This record gives sequence, structure tokens and C-alpha cells, in this order.
Amino acid sequence: MSILRFYENYIELLGALNGKSDRAYVYKENYLKKIIKDGKVYKYISLEGAKDSVRDIVDTLKQKKIWFSFYKALNDNTEFQINYNAEKISEKTGRSVENIKRLVNYLTEMYDVYSLTYEYQDYMWEDYASDGNGICVEFNVTNYDYLYPVEYMEKVNIDFDKMIISAINGEICALSIIPWVVKNPYNYSVNIASEREKEVRILYCPYDLGEVNGGRIEMNIKERLGYKGIAKPCTDFGLEFSKVIFGSKCSAELRCELERCFGAQGIMCEYL
Repeated sequence: MSILRFYENYIELLGALNGKSDRAYVYKENYLKKIIKDGKVYKYISLEGAKDSVRDIVDTLKQKKIWFSFYKALNDNTEFQINYNAEKISEKTGRSVENIKRLVNYLTEMYDVYSLTYEYQDYMWEDYASDGNGICVEFNVTNYDYLYPVEYMEKVNIDFDKMIISAINGEICALSIIPWVVKNPYNYSVNIASEREKEVRILYCPYDLGEVNGGRIEMNIKERLGYKGIAKPCTDFGLEFSKVIFGSKCSAELRCELERCFGAQGIMCEYL
């Protein structure tokens, strides 16, 4: 697999350990500590849009929860895009084409995603907080196990056929990781250079606790249910609210509401 600075070694470690992943986790933690400065990560949040949607965001923040999104609700049409040849894989594995398509679909249903950046950068306000009509939350990282660095490469160069065949053969393989943590360098959906985001991600499986469809994965079940994502306490994923920065165009009403809430909890507030 000719991929990536980080994940090529990470997946090799996972495979060599036959599922005993202590060394792989140490490798990931050391890598993350090199790119994440002072243990801080950031989330830019727009507070512009439909009133009900903004209210949901504000209420989630006040509860110190983070929102994990179903990938189809994200702004990049190529998120979790897996280019594969089902007929070729069927010939090599003896599995039916329908079975292979179901396997790939189940994979894309598995996790929801919370995205952060590991650098505070002014241009992110424009792209991700409505040009200042929103906030940036600074988090302290208390546990690096939950974080995964995002790497950027053209997905057409990834051999997903090989990954799927490995998964069918029961091997520890890249298919369970790579689609979730690799993005194209440029997002043509919204004309943004994705690699500037310097993204890290947290993955959450809402099936483990039966939060979606009673824990049963089915074809396109999230889409059929109209599921968009789920809010979970940030402390469950090794994050603590450290500071909130209000954009220059943030609604005065929302700013006052959030100031009162965060101030009462000892969370620092700053303003552009």
C-alpha cells in the first residue's frame, strides 16, 4: 500500500500485533503530540442559518457536548468515497457482488465523525464559522487515544480493491481505517483546499449502545431514518473546554447567552 506518512506504519503495526495494538496506540499518540501544540485542538462553529438549527448547536455547546456527524451531512461529497471494482473482487473472493456492496455500505454506516483542527488559523473563520458569524472552541486534549490524524491524498490512487479483499479474508487491514481518515487535498464541493484544515478526527459508533436502529446496521439505514448525527459529552472523548473565541459578527444575543453559561463554568471567553 503506497500511501501515507502516518497510516502506512500505523496499519503495519496493527497487523504485526495481530490485534494487540499497544505499540500502534503509542505510535499514534507520539505522532499526535508532535503535531498538536500545547495539547490544544480547535473547533470552528457557524452560528448562522435556520433558527432551529442554530438553537440545537447552542444547546449542545451549553451542555459541553460535541456533535458527531453522519458523513453524508458533511460538506465534502468525496468523504468516505471508496472506489472499487465489485466484479473483480467477486472473482477473487467467491463472494457475490451484492455481498461485497453490502460490506462496503455497512462500513460507511459504521461511524460518525467529529472534526477538529490542530492549529488556530484566521482563515478558518471564513470557511467554517461564516466569516466571523460564529465561534471557535479551544479544547484541552486529555486523552489522545480518541484522536486520528487526517492525511491528504487523491483517493483515486488508493487500492481499495486490495483492502476489501483483505477484509473478506479476515485480515487486520486498512479498510477499517483509511476511508475515515484520508481526504482528497482539495474539496471541489465548496472550493476549499482541505489540506489547509490540518484536521484531526474522533470517530464514534452509535450502534454500540443501540442509539441507531437498535444497534442493527442495515443498508443505508441512517439515510432512511433521516439521521444526521449525535451529541455526546466531550469529556467522554478526552476533550475539555478550555476557551471560547467569539467571532466579530457573532449575534450579540447568542454571545451573551453563551458568555453567561461558559463564564459560570470558569471557561475563558475572548472576542475578535
